[in-house]
Amino acid sequence: MDGAFIDGQSVIGSIIHRTNGFLYRCRNDRNYSMLLMEGAVTELTGHPAQDFLEMPQRSYSGLCHPDDCDAVFAAVDAALERQENWTIDYRLQRPDGSCRWVHEVGGGVFDASGQLEFLEGVVLDHEARKRADDDRSIRNRQIEGRCRTLVQETKPVLRVLRELRILAINARIEAARAGRAGAGFAVVAGEVGRIADETAARAARVAELTEELQDLMRANV
Repeated sequence: MDGAFIDGQSVIGSIIHRTNGFLYRCRNDRNYSMLLMEGAVTELTGHPAQDFLEMPQRSYSGLCHPDDCDAVFAAVDAALERQENWTIDYRLQRPDGSCRWVHEVGGGVFDASGQLEFLEGVVLDHEARKRADDDRSIRNRQIEGRCRTLVQETKPVLRVLRELRILAINARIEAARAGRAGAGFAVVAGEVGRIADETAARAARVAELTEELQDLMRANV
């Protein structure tokens, strides 16, 4: 049994190293004092696992970016209250001054009586995914801005086309009053009106499609 257990631990360690993340088990205290850390601890935190496991223990929560700490504590506490898992993204502050986005999935370990014993979970590198998400959000905002500009530019065109239709109608009225002398002009006025109507319909459709595109971009942010 012992050999099988050791082999199982080795397999788990091998797998977690391939994910560029680490497994942990810790106490539910303010520091999230670590009892076990296995995997790419140094790569993500900038500190070796021993710093978190040996006395004096380094505070894991102390690495959390100040802007993210409250959200992390709130997510963990809420999940523990419901005895569910938590999933949260946050930044770790590294000793070189840089920050690393990580994605954590964890949960509480409860005894038979329902008392909380430990916290455990997995912390994965989320930096590349976060950067990709941020880049996509920036592109979406840029596209949305261009869409707004297009809608704004289309509205004056629609106003001009409405005025053109009114002029065409007035021209047909005047041509009718002129009788035969205005017959040719009436044909021109009618054609101008037709073109104005068709162009207005197409411009209105462009504006409508642009607004739909804006809605889709907002939904994907």
